Amino acid sequence: MKPTLRKPASRLVLAAALSALVACSDDDNNDEVLTDTDAEQNIDQEENTTDDTNIISDTGLPEGLSLSLLDTNSGAYYQFDTDSGVLTDLNEAAAASEDSAVQKLAISDTSVLGSFFHWPDFREVDGEDVFDNKYLLMTPDYVAGDTIDDSVFIQLVHFHGDTLAAHSADEFAGLEEGSAKAEGLARLNSAVAAQQALSEEVAEAMPEGETLCRAFVDPYIAYELSEEHDHEHDDADEAHEEDDDHTLIHMALSDSGRMYFMSEGEDGLSETQGFVKLDDVTSIADCDRTTIARTSEDGVLVFIPDTQMLYLVDSHGGDYHQHSSWDLDVILGEGGRADMLAVLGAGSEEEHDHDHDE
Repeated sequence: MKPTLRKPASRLVLAAALSALVACSDDDNNDEVLTDTDAEQNIDQEENTTDDTNIISDTGLPEGLSLSLLDTNSGAYYQFDTDSGVLTDLNEAAAASEDSAVQKLAISDTSVLGSFFHWPDFREVDGEDVFDNKYLLMTPDYVAGDTIDDSVFIQLVHFHGDTLAAHSADEFAGLEEGSAKAEGLARLNSAVAAQQALSEEVAEAMPEGETLCRAFVDPYIAYELSEEHDHEHDDADEAHEEDDDHTLIHMALSDSGRMYFMSEGEDGLSETQGFVKLDDVTSIADCDRTTIARTSEDGVLVFIPDTQMLYLVDSHGGDYHQHSSWDLDVILGEGGRADMLAVLGAGSEEEHDHDHDE
């Protein structure tokens, strides 16, 4: 069974794009949420649509994504919607909002800014499996792979309807056992453990002389394959055919800027093709702030803070390659920068079921 990929009923989101977002209608649901052109582009900054938004046209970035960009030096915090081209200053939006969840997006202290942790949250809502993309803003002392509690993150971010919003860490202090938020924390830490296991497995398979920076598998495909495996005894032949169509590629970014592509075999992970060298990357100083995120079943978006660039790496059914790259200037304008990038949304994908929230 495929999980429903929720998306907001937003005028800013194209109907064909999947956004793994959550719309919460009551307090219990809010708790449970813990509660995703090859040519260089020129940008055209138009007049502000509101005090906290700009429209940026023709970036050429993949569809169906919401990018959160954070400058840890200044605290500048922006959201960019790749479908609508709307760039929102989240600090200004938080200051202007009467919604406490939006207000909690505000960055007031740069000394507590560490890294983003992406959380692909699979959960059950009203008997239906739902996949919600979320991210957490961690403190500087958080160590990747450690258990997460309220002491090591600042905010947990996801969509409330079509509005980006946050839960503050203090909402998850002293949780009652069995509560929706406690169950959410358990799901979160299961995801932390799975990511750590993936990183350890991929690190062992890296070529000699290369050190793993970030490891990634498509969470949606991983979930589908796990569901197929659970039901393979019901129809073994059908499951085998589906497994052939969905190979889970393990992507490994080295600290030298090489991307490796591996799949699981009887003897463990092995490379499926040659590596891809990302343009202008000679070394990556801070892997915790480096991002790999899904753009479709065929590709990922990579953010390297050292180069201040975004890279689209995809396959189109063949070998993976660097399809495009963008300077952050395309989004933030000349002189704009970010140390951290979080990605919500499932990207461009039309094969999966769509769920339209009312």
